Amino acid sequence: MGRDTVTLSFVEKLWNTPFSRASMEKAKYGLMDYIASSYAGKDDTGVAKLVRMARLEGGHPLAPVLFHSMDVSPSQSALINGFMGHALDYDDVHSQVRGHPSTVILPALLAVCDAGTTGRRFLEAYIIGVEAMARIAQALTNEHYERGFHNTGTTGVLAATLAGAYLKTYSVEKACLALGFATTQASGLRVHFGTETKPLHAGLAASSAVRALLLADADVQANKASLDGEIGFFAVFGQGIERARELLLQESGPAWRIETPGLWFKLYPFCSGAYYGVHAAEKIGPIPLERIAGIEIIFPHRSDAALVHRNPSNGEEGRFSIEYITALILSGRGLRPDDFQRVPIGEEIRAYMEKMKRINVFDVPAVRRYTQITVKLTDGNTISETGDCPKGSPGNPVTEQELISKFAGIVKSEHASVVLDRILKLDETENVQAFAKQLGEL
Repeated sequence: MGRDTVTLSFVEKLWNTPFSRASMEKAKYGLMDYIASSYAGKDDTGVAKLVRMARLEGGHPLAPVLFHSMDVSPSQSALINGFMGHALDYDDVHSQVRGHPSTVILPALLAVCDAGTTGRRFLEAYIIGVEAMARIAQALTNEHYERGFHNTGTTGVLAATLAGAYLKTYSVEKACLALGFATTQASGLRVHFGTETKPLHAGLAASSAVRALLLADADVQANKASLDGEIGFFAVFGQGIERARELLLQESGPAWRIETPGLWFKLYPFCSGAYYGVHAAEKIGPIPLERIAGIEIIFPHRSDAALVHRNPSNGEEGRFSIEYITALILSGRGLRPDDFQRVPIGEEIRAYMEKMKRINVFDVPAVRRYTQITVKLTDGNTISETGDCPKGSPGNPVTEQELISKFAGIVKSEHASVVLDRILKLDETENVQAFAKQLGEL
C-alpha cells in the first residue's frame, strides 16, 4: 500500500490527533443520550421483529441486546441496538454529518468491546467515529444526500468501522483494510424514510462495521486504499477523491467535531430537519383554523430533503413531515410523543395540512439554514416568523441538565441513577464490557 494514499493519510490523522478533556465530556453526553433514546425505543415493534430474527438465526451469545436481558452474536447485537437507538428518531444528529452518528457508532463499539476495554479507550473510539463521520459526510457534499442516499447508513458504516478499529488497537494499515470492507458495504436510501427501514439503516451500518472488523481479523484481502482512485468510494458516492482530499485531511482546529459544532440532542422524537419549522411555528403560536386562508413554509435550497412526507398517512410518517408537525403546533395540540407513532392522523390536523404549501428559495447563501412560516389570514393580514436557531442546534444547545432530565424522564428503572453515574464516570471504568452487560439487563 502506497504511503501517499488519502485513505492512509486520513486514518493516520485520526489516530494521531490528541484528545481533549472537553471532547471526553461531550462523548459521555452522547452516550447518555443514546441510552435514553434506545430505552425509549426498546418496545418498538421493529425491535421485536429483529429480536425474533436473532433467535431464529442463533449464534454465539457474546454481546447484549440492550434492556432485553439476552445476548446474541456481535453483529446481531449491533443490528438490533442500532435500530433501537434510531427507532423513534429521538437520537442525536450532527449538522456536518446530516445524519445520526451515535446510533451507528456506539452499538458497534458495545458489540466488540471485551473485558480489557477501558472506558477511556471506548470514549476515544467514539470521538474518532464522530470525527470520521463528519469529515466523510462533508467530503461527500450535500449532493450525496440530495441524490437520495441516507448518510446514517452510507457514512455511518465507515465511521463505526474506524471507531471499532481504534477500540481494538488496530495499526493504521489494518484499519485501512477494515475500512475497505466498510466501503463495499455502504448503503441506505432516503426513499425508506417514514418506514422501519430508516432505523434499520443505522442497525445495518453498525452490523456491517462489526463484520468489517471480523473480516480484517480474519485477514481477508481487500483494497487498503478504498477511498482513493477513479472507482473508489468518493468517486462512486461523491465527486471524486480530489474534491474530498482537503476536507478529509484538513487540520482539525482547536476541537474535535464531537465538541465543535457538537452533537445535536433532541427533545422531540422526529427528524431534526423539522426543528427549524418548530422554532418558527412556536413563535406564531396556535391560530384557529377558520382564520387561516393559507400557509407557506419556506426552505432555502433543498434543506427540506429529509422531510419526505407532505401528506403522511400516520404519525410515524409524520416524523418526516413539516406539514404534520406545523399543524400540531398551529392547532394548539402541541408536540406529544404518542402523535409520532403509527396512529391515524385526525381530521382537524389534516384540515390544517391542506392549507399548506412548501416553497424552496435559492437566492440565499447555501450555508444559511432556516425555515420561514407565513400564515395568510382570512382578514387579509399575514403572520410570518423564521426559525433559524432551534433548541438543540449548535447555536442553541441542550444543556447538561436538560439532557439529564431527558434521560431521567425516559429511563424508568430502579438502576437508572446507577447507570447515569457510571456514564458520567466512564473514563474511570476499567471494564466497559461489564457496563454493556449492565445495560443489557437495565
